[in-house]
Amino acid sequence: MPKKKISKKNKMDVSYGVEDASIKKEDPTKAEKQEASAKAPEPVKKNLIHEINEMKANNETKTPEFSKKMGDLEKILGVDQINPFGTNELDVFEEKLKAMTESDLQDIAYKVGMNPYVPGPQLKNMLRAEFKSYNRNNMRNAMPTKTEAIKLDPNNPDHAETIKILGEI
Repeated sequence: MPKKKISKKNKMDVSYGVEDASIKKEDPTKAEKQEASAKAPEPVKKNLIHEINEMKANNETKTPEFSKKMGDLEKILGVDQINPFGTNELDVFEEKLKAMTESDLQDIAYKVGMNPYVPGPQLKNMLRAEFKSYNRNNMRNAMPTKTEAIKLDPNNPDHAETIKILGEI
């Protein structure tokens, strides 16, 4: 059976983005050049966690925007379902307290095991104190931060002794 000659034009491109130097490409037309220049690279969209970390790094944790983003993150993580106060953020809880009726305050007090029949202003103060106690280890720690590992220098006599002890374990 005679072999068919395959011209370079009819050859299937299987380079997957890797260009073959032996194949000379034609110059793009003016319209293609304009189309390529019109396609500006799209900026990389930051995700919610990246934005929150950036705001923490810039010390913008007291802003309303930060509170909103933390509220969004808590909704995604389901904190409102797990935490009886509905949030781990004190400023978010303070906003909720301002909008609550006496009945709402009593409901939360009952959920967390407090006496719900304390008068209004005292109940709010008791709920704030209970919130702080409940969330003592959770406040501003919805996302753990990376910690630096301790570097031991074998040339330092104290570190060398520690390395020797760790090696024996």
